[in-house]
Amino acid sequence: MSEQRGFDRRAPFRKVHPFWFGLLCVLLAGALGAGLFLVLHPRPRVTDGSGHYTANLSPVAELIRRENEWVRGQGTPYVSIAVMLPMDPVVSPTSTQSTESIRHALQGAYLAQHWSNHNEGAASAPNVQLLLADSSGDADAWRAAVGELKEKAAGQEHLVAVTGLGSSVAGTEKAIDELSAAEIAMVGAVITSDKLADKATMVRVSPPNSAQAKAIAHFLKGRGAVTAVLVQDEDGSDSYTSTLAASFTSAFADVVSPANEESRLLDVSLTYSSALDRADTVLGQMPEKICASGANVVFFAGRWQNLPPFLRALVGRCDQKITVITGDDASNLNRSQPEPIWDDPRANLEVYYTALAHPAAWDHYPEAVQPATAGRFRRGTDSFGAKFPGESLDDGQAIMHHDAMLTAIKAVDTFASQGTTRPTASAVANLLTSAPFTVPAASGWISFDKRGNPVNKAIPVLRLFADGKVTFSKLTSENGTLPGGPDGTARVP
Repeated sequence: MSEQRGFDRRAPFRKVHPFWFGLLCVLLAGALGAGLFLVLHPRPRVTDGSGHYTANLSPVAELIRRENEWVRGQGTPYVSIAVMLPMDPVVSPTSTQSTESIRHALQGAYLAQHWSNHNEGAASAPNVQLLLADSSGDADAWRAAVGELKEKAAGQEHLVAVTGLGSSVAGTEKAIDELSAAEIAMVGAVITSDKLADKATMVRVSPPNSAQAKAIAHFLKGRGAVTAVLVQDEDGSDSYTSTLAASFTSAFADVVSPANEESRLLDVSLTYSSALDRADTVLGQMPEKICASGANVVFFAGRWQNLPPFLRALVGRCDQKITVITGDDASNLNRSQPEPIWDDPRANLEVYYTALAHPAAWDHYPEAVQPATAGRFRRGTDSFGAKFPGESLDDGQAIMHHDAMLTAIKAVDTFASQGTTRPTASAVANLLTSAPFTVPAASGWISFDKRGNPVNKAIPVLRLFADGKVTFSKLTSENGTLPGGPDGTARVP
């Protein structure tokens, strides 16, 4: 029978080109194998600084890796302390931290590690390895990092504590609860939601929102009669904004109103949700109601990303001068801005926020901190400026993460002074959360109450300008007094 017309009966490729067919099969098999390996063996979430990090973090990660290599090379027992953060906030939709704040956080943690290993002498033992725990990704990305941290606590790395912990969002609370269930000590650096108190194995070096609101209320009460309104983000997954709103309301009633009977917090509904689309448009509709109310103060209980569009909408709309008050999350705006935060820097507008730390406090109120600790940031070949030239301490992140790491190290040193050079994570948690414990921190002397919060912590009030720069206004606290030293003495600022 003749070949059927219209059909090409060429030999199969595998027979005509057996070599190339075999090579193609090998390449496809290799690609499939690599894909399966990545699925079954994803990149480690907890490292010693090795591996791939963004260009934003690579230099400090390399410093940490080298220090860790030095620690392991000493041939003496060491402990590991991890800092847990979303190392790449760009790929973390729930992250509220800027790339700059993450970089500064790791710089501060590294300084605490380095100074402990090289500058404390016999006062600090054993040496400390610093691990980086990356919680970047979706809302459940923390699970992988926490799983690896639990393995480190039970293994040869001898993990004794986790610091940092990110910001006050739902995933952070879940991670804290799981680490607590594993009896791993935690020291929160910048988490301030009041909802995150009373965690079994955690303390935090940052004052909660309730303390910050009272601190700035003490600042505000000296400015005459206040007519205020509250702007609130109602994203249910973010306890920072919800507890900040409640704290502003409570602090106004407890501190501002008794100081001036003419002061009022108006019952004006000004809410939005950053979890829904076009929050900026919603914020842009608020100035008309604010101006009509006669308010001269706006309490902004929202995240830093939503503050600039609100301020731009507010500028030039009211005849009266407006003072905007917000919480520590605004520190993410304390950096060089590609464009002004609000359009007219000469507008009749002032913006203040409660910071967690600021270097100007060391000059204005030196008795509120341990001079030697603060001095290390400024002087010497191992100072912050020497290690990280061109970087700024003004957002407070490096200081706070240093203090969180320092707190964990001081707990380990307490055990070492009694002959236990490698305490368990559970023992460190017990000491931090139960015993009288004072830390000579750079952000102010720290001791903890039964809920794991710092007692009457010094709180700076900063004024934010349109270009992202800040000026130091005052150092106060939730009581309106300042701790004068480790004995807990206080004075009126």
